[in-house]
Amino acid sequence: MTDSVFNYAKTDYHAPQLLLGEKPGLFDTVNRHYPEIWQLYKTQKSLDWDENEFDYSSCNADFKQCSRATFDMMIKTLAWQWEADSVASRAIAPVLAPFITSSELWAAWQRISDNEVVHAATYSEIVRNSFDNPSVILDEILRVEQAHARLERVVKVFADGYKASHQYALGQIPNDQATYNTVFKMVVALLCMERIQFMASFAVTFAICDTGLFQPIGKAIQKIAQDELEIHVELDRAVIRRELSTERGKRAYAECKDDIAAMIEEVVDSELRWIDYLFSEGRELVGMTADRLGAWTLFCAHDVYQTLGISTDKYDFPATNPLRFMEKWLNISKTQASPQEQDIAAYKVGVMRRTDEDVVFDVDF
Repeated sequence: MTDSVFNYAKTDYHAPQLLLGEKPGLFDTVNRHYPEIWQLYKTQKSLDWDENEFDYSSCNADFKQCSRATFDMMIKTLAWQWEADSVASRAIAPVLAPFITSSELWAAWQRISDNEVVHAATYSEIVRNSFDNPSVILDEILRVEQAHARLERVVKVFADGYKASHQYALGQIPNDQATYNTVFKMVVALLCMERIQFMASFAVTFAICDTGLFQPIGKAIQKIAQDELEIHVELDRAVIRRELSTERGKRAYAECKDDIAAMIEEVVDSELRWIDYLFSEGRELVGMTADRLGAWTLFCAHDVYQTLGISTDKYDFPATNPLRFMEKWLNISKTQASPQEQDIAAYKVGVMRRTDEDVVFDVDF
């Protein structure tokens, strides 16, 4: 089993597969076959941040003073976001590790897993700092059964991947098409969660923050949204597109297309049911309606359908963005305040590089 840790017999350094190729040996940056994936890894590093960068103390007063409808909407939205990122923080690199056979992809997904820990910790810190008795709110969040139901389909696919991951690592299942199909569907499930479900959830948070409430929460979740949309979604998309150019990927698509179409539909339908629930029981949100939020969800879902080349007549996809206010929230530079006004969120780390090594400057002092 030595090759499970380091494959001394590895022969495909010149052309490693992303998934289920020869088991890894040297972490190789000499041969770079997936520059787009490597750049996404580097960009995620440059966006590094910490869950304690924002002072949530003002949110304590906001939760006490806002309407019950706003309070409920924020709590129910945070409940799902916290749960989803808790799942993501444990279900990407740890589960996919035995299947990853590219240095670039391993770097990217392990970095994203670390980033998901920051996301989950951010929601935990929001609750810890925004309430006098966070334990009560934690119990309330865990009772939101509708939030759990939103994740049901995606979690089922992740659970299949989790089981296959351990079986494959132990040599209990072969590197065959069935194993590959399980991995392929897990990547699609990641795309559904990050491109459809997260984006729908962010819209509720940002609509509430647009009223002037919960500004620190808005800035923190804006950082999360940037990570998800600019890096995580694009990595999912890059992996899917690359795999669809391979014989195994084409076969997986042909064999799993109906299952994938059903999964996307179930995710979309669960989001639409969630929206109906969110706007039930007298809950209202200034500037937002169930119809507008549903249209935004379909707008996001259309991107997933197009990425996978799947068509459907079930939904009427909007031709343009139905929530224009989301553009400023999803582009951090458009909502940048001065440091004196609030904690800043638009920055990158490690983006300055020296280009003057070995250069001799002629300077006359």
